[in-house]
Amino acid sequence: LSAVYGQECSLSCAVGETCYATAEDALDCLYSIPFNEEWANTTLDVLSQSLENFGFDALYHATGPPYSISMDIQGELSATQDIVNAGGFATDIDFQEHLQSIFQRTIDAHTRYQKPACYNAIFIQPFAFDMRVEDDNSEETLDNEPVVYLMRNLYTDTYAAVYPEIDIDVLIDQQVTLLNGLEFTTEVSGWGDTHETRSNNRGIRFNAAIRSYLYRSAISVGVLPVEDLQLTLSDGSVHTIPWLASYTTGLANTTLCAAVDVEEVAAPQLKQSSSVTDPMHRSVHEPAPTLTTRLHESRPDREEILPPDSPYYVSCFVQSVTGSSAKDADVSKVLVMKVASFSPPGEDYLDAWEGFLDDVETCLSVDFDMIVVDVMQNGGGYVCLGLRLIELLVEEYENDHTKVQMRYDLPHSPLMDRYIDVVNAPDPYPYAGDVEQILDRDTQESFPDGRAYYYPGRNVTQGGVTNWRTNIFSLDCREAEAMPSNGFRPAKFVPPEKLIILTDGTCGSTCASFTKIPQEDGTATFVGAGGIWDEGMDVSSFAGGFVCNPDYLANIAEWSNTTFPKFATNQRWQFGWATWYSQKLPSRPVQFTVQDPDYREAFWGFPHTSIDAEVTTAMVSSLYDRVIESTLDRLASAESSKSSCSSSLMSNKAQISILSLAAALFAALLIVVTLYFMRPRTEEYSGVRAEDENKDLEKRLLD
Repeated sequence: LSAVYGQECSLSCAVGETCYATAEDALDCLYSIPFNEEWANTTLDVLSQSLENFGFDALYHATGPPYSISMDIQGELSATQDIVNAGGFATDIDFQEHLQSIFQRTIDAHTRYQKPACYNAIFIQPFAFDMRVEDDNSEETLDNEPVVYLMRNLYTDTYAAVYPEIDIDVLIDQQVTLLNGLEFTTEVSGWGDTHETRSNNRGIRFNAAIRSYLYRSAISVGVLPVEDLQLTLSDGSVHTIPWLASYTTGLANTTLCAAVDVEEVAAPQLKQSSSVTDPMHRSVHEPAPTLTTRLHESRPDREEILPPDSPYYVSCFVQSVTGSSAKDADVSKVLVMKVASFSPPGEDYLDAWEGFLDDVETCLSVDFDMIVVDVMQNGGGYVCLGLRLIELLVEEYENDHTKVQMRYDLPHSPLMDRYIDVVNAPDPYPYAGDVEQILDRDTQESFPDGRAYYYPGRNVTQGGVTNWRTNIFSLDCREAEAMPSNGFRPAKFVPPEKLIILTDGTCGSTCASFTKIPQEDGTATFVGAGGIWDEGMDVSSFAGGFVCNPDYLANIAEWSNTTFPKFATNQRWQFGWATWYSQKLPSRPVQFTVQDPDYREAFWGFPHTSIDAEVTTAMVSSLYDRVIESTLDRLASAESSKSSCSSSLMSNKAQISILSLAAALFAALLIVVTLYFMRPRTEEYSGVRAEDENKDLEKRLLD
């Protein structure tokens, strides 16, 4: 679509309302925001000084396998400053999209930049993708190619009102073969590669892109160019579908862009699209809704323990199972626990932790023989909560908390040098509700002061660049380890083959800690959902460590009697601060390692804010059944193999015993025969000769 530069935005929307317009009108509004050199200069100043503390700044010059990213981020920002100085940006959206394109290339959800609040438009299509492997009464394998259909979403009817000339109903339930002239997987994965920051794993980006491709938030991602979508259906027909724009109060209003308190004018959509009024580092997105009625409706085999709308993001039910596989696997009850986020609400973080872990206790107090933990789309939260949950699921971790302590470090920087010199605090950031405190791995106590973890430090080469970093440390999770406060310890722990962690790979940050630790140790079984069906995928994303933002740095600067620049507008920015290193590959940050799940499920029915929750809940419910069924079949098969091996072993032992007995009898027979032929002769010799022999014998004895 072509936009009119410099024209005032003609769209308005009442406070608290969500309004709709053609994509062309919304695009005109976004292009109407004038370029402001002062805004741009302060933005680049904040970003550049922030990145002096970026944990991966050196490594990104050449990450090496498996993802092989190579970029000089500071160099990119310096080049951007040159463009600003030369007057190279015609409008603010050109500048904003340029910045987002730089940080998108890190494909790291910890390191992301969001446009200011006045870019509050979302470009939407009137349907969602229903990707699945067709049910042909055969087992789902990588040989079964997925197909894609169009299904209704929450905007189908609204779209018809804005574009009455387009008959959307004829497209619903139709199979799609091409998007913009390209095969479906090629187009969607390509868009994910250039727009999704959720993961550096392509299959996981695909899982995220299958929803975000049709729902593009101008605040969160680069949206230019906005071009009509061309659909080719399986019958060969081609349809051109323009985008619908959803927006709220203050679209393209520069006053909103510069507002200190966005909540005064922000409508619900602002929170809905990127959580612009919530802490970025706690979660990539709000947990998608799941409905109790659809999850347990007409399911007498399911007993709800905690409902999906539990305030602390933990829900669970017990599913009774029967049949030969269940019997052979010795499983009659399966606990299914959904952990939507590790960022429970609460003014006091300890109260939030207690509420979360109390709900975990409720789930783990029921009778079960197997556990399925669903962490699909879990965007992270408090690291110590994730570690505490895996301790409560794996007995060796509950017995020894040090086994889940992760190895971190921080880069040295001029600001942190000064902070250590002036404040000398024992933690990088003193507020545990924002950034968990750190622990000396040798003493299992807090560091006595800042110098103890900061110096002498380590001179490390990463990406071909030498950089100074702190000594290795862990997080201090002793407060979480003391919860639940009643001293709860699960009555039962299940073995790794019966502890199933279900992930779509977008499980990130704290959720990555929750998954990667048991995966590297082999203490759980991982089932991956979706991905690109003929490629491998990882179990988690953005496993970089913990994050920082300009507000934290400004506080550190103030405590250190210096200053840190501030944005002139309300864009949001955060970056990976601490680096977490792999246990299996100690020199590698976990974010740059990959390990496939143990098994895969052909599932792409992920919940999303654009889709009716009843529809996706039914899809997820079916997925649970498939995961349970396939797991029981594998367990039963393993038990059968053990029995066969045992029977074979017994049979072999019997054969060996028979052969041994036969050999013993043969040996005995051989001895008898030998003795027989060696017995003294009884033949009758001549009397003279016999007598002579006896005399000779007597003579020898007497001698």
